[in-house]
Amino acid sequence: LNVVVGTFVATATEIASKDREALVRCELRQCDLYRTRIKTFFHEADLDKSGTLSWEEFKAYLNSKEVKAYFQSLDLDVSQAHMLFELLDIDGSNSVTIDEFLEGCMRLRGKARNIDVSMLLRMSRKHYGQMIRLGEFLEEKCNRIESRLNAFARVHPTWRNNKDILA
Repeated sequence: LNVVVGTFVATATEIASKDREALVRCELRQCDLYRTRIKTFFHEADLDKSGTLSWEEFKAYLNSKEVKAYFQSLDLDVSQAHMLFELLDIDGSNSVTIDEFLEGCMRLRGKARNIDVSMLLRMSRKHYGQMIRLGEFLEEKCNRIESRLNAFARVHPTWRNNKDILA
């Protein structure tokens, strides 16, 4: 009985290992296919064949219902095309290279996951705290400046009458 159980476990482990390898190969093939489709989309949308995609080219290319459907088949939401383009345009140049486009599409494909939302929430809280501290710092500095100006005005009463300085 132990020999039968041992053989069964060994066979099951070998099959699971092969299934895992097959799953990894399948996922890699899917990623390669997706990259190829994204590159094709980019080259078709790059109307002037400059190697970069401008917002105007992107917008014009997305005007077609077929292209919109194709882009959505790539798991990319085009309902807010300009925001999507801005997310792809990492360097803010109002154009995207094929690398920016490919990397951005890979990053943005599909629905937001819990980890994505959690990351954004964490970053928002961090930035909110930084903004509060900056506001407190600036308020303290402004109060010091006001205090010093008032002290200066007490020593130099004629300065207080100069409206241009206080405006």
